[in-house]
Amino acid sequence: MEKVKKYFQFSGTINGLNYFLRNMLSYVVAFVGGLILGLGLGKGNMGMTTLGILVVVPAVVFGFATLYKRMFALFQEDATSYTIGLVLIQLISQFMSEGTFKSLAVLMLVIF
Repeated sequence: MEKVKKYFQFSGTINGLNYFLRNMLSYVVAFVGGLILGLGLGKGNMGMTTLGILVVVPAVVFGFATLYKRMFALFQEDATSYTIGLVLIQLISQFMSEGTFKSLAVLMLVIF
């Protein structure tokens, strides 16, 4: 259990390759969980909806842990602020016009 627990902890640092691989795993698991969740909601099947939620929540926690670990590796003194800032940029970019979204997407690409 300790081997699995370390992947979800918000401590330590992470290198670039592990960051990329962890993000890919997080995206795939979140996609599968979102698909199951959407199918469950669409069909009105509470079991599939619950299963989707149970798959998505750990993927989101894993994604945040990965982001925090990478920010801690790059900016140890202020990793929490940078992590919150990046999450806010991602959330705000969802509500921007296409031109602003593209510029924020380039910014996020450079950061990641």
